[in-house]
Amino acid sequence: MQSKTPQNNQLKGWILGILGILTLSPDTLIIRLVDSDPWTFIAWRGAFMAVGMLFILSFSYRLQVFSKFFAVGWLGCLIAVIFSINNVFFQLSVQTTAVANTLVIVATSPLFAAVMSVLFLKERIKNKTWAAILVSVIGVSIVFIGKLESGDLFGNFAALLVAVGMGAHFVLVRLARPTDMAPAVAIASVLTCLIGLVMAPDLYLSPHQFGYLAALGLILLPVSFIFLTRAPIYITAPEVSLILLLETILGPLWVWMVIQEEPPLATLIGGALIMLTLIFHAIASLRDNQKKPNQ
Repeated sequence: MQSKTPQNNQLKGWILGILGILTLSPDTLIIRLVDSDPWTFIAWRGAFMAVGMLFILSFSYRLQVFSKFFAVGWLGCLIAVIFSINNVFFQLSVQTTAVANTLVIVATSPLFAAVMSVLFLKERIKNKTWAAILVSVIGVSIVFIGKLESGDLFGNFAALLVAVGMGAHFVLVRLARPTDMAPAVAIASVLTCLIGLVMAPDLYLSPHQFGYLAALGLILLPVSFIFLTRAPIYITAPEVSLILLLETILGPLWVWMVIQEEPPLATLIGGALIMLTLIFHAIASLRDNQKKPNQ
């Protein structure tokens, strides 16, 4: 039984990560459907997500929920700040440079996660993971081929900060294991809401905008980030960051199904490359663990 534990844990990590990104993937579609001022969107998104996270955590931990918030400690506070900064700088990047630039630069987050895992966690990142990172970044680049521009320097730099921040987020969550850092994401949601409130020109939403944002913030985001925050307990930070790249293909597919906005062939090719890379990497990792001798 002991020999199966590492494989079972790793499989659990991949399942959590995939469930997280599947739940998160309609995010792009809802952003298109809401079509509000970006800062108004951030304020409401943060508010709804904070409420949704608190509800799920209260249901999971009941009377222990407040102790779970205190348990995250200074590391959880750091995770919360980084998570909030990521949200803000992603929005700034999208506003000040080409969206393609933002997404391709952010796609380098697995690389930063791998480097930080080596430096701070002293983890050995396997060659196949480095190869998967390289191929996935190529896949994202194919998706946005022809759309890249020189862009605004600040916007590109903001996207780079997001890539570093995303890598740092998953590394810190892995460092904190086995402490559940989902409460830190709830704290981050409150911080994000406050930043949105300061920057938003107003908080008006039409009924349909309110409904879409409520579904996103109360259900989809809390569920997805609880999965994604628990995944690094079982698999490495670079692997979780790689799973996030699935949104590159899943997001456009949701838009295609609902709005009938057909994605370009390059999006399908690049997305297929990312998906195949992750499938082969996951299978290879599980087989490696299965071959490990009993400990």
